[in-house]
Amino acid sequence: MKRLLSLVSCTALGLGLAVAGATPAAADPYDCRTWYQSSSTAAGTCTNGTGEFRVYTRCDRPLARDYTVYDPTWRRVGTTSTAICHSGGKPYGAGIQVH
Repeated sequence: MKRLLSLVSCTALGLGLAVAGATPAAADPYDCRTWYQSSSTAAGTCTNGTGEFRVYTRCDRPLARDYTVYDPTWRRVGTTSTAICHSGGKPYGAGIQVH
């Protein structure tokens, strides 16, 4: 009897925690796209969702190591984010990071 009562109590507690812990999921930015705005700049935008995003890109530098740059500012949905390659770098492999 004790074992059955313990099992029922644990099950009820587990269900209660599962229901109490369930919250609506935040809709991260989506419907995002990137493009190359110039020979040194990658850009991007997201048109739906909530939260923030920023663009990043790899930069190819002749005779030097490639590096990654991020837009230093997190942007809201519907705005444009840019990442700029310096020191003669050319952007490639642009992407969107959501927050």
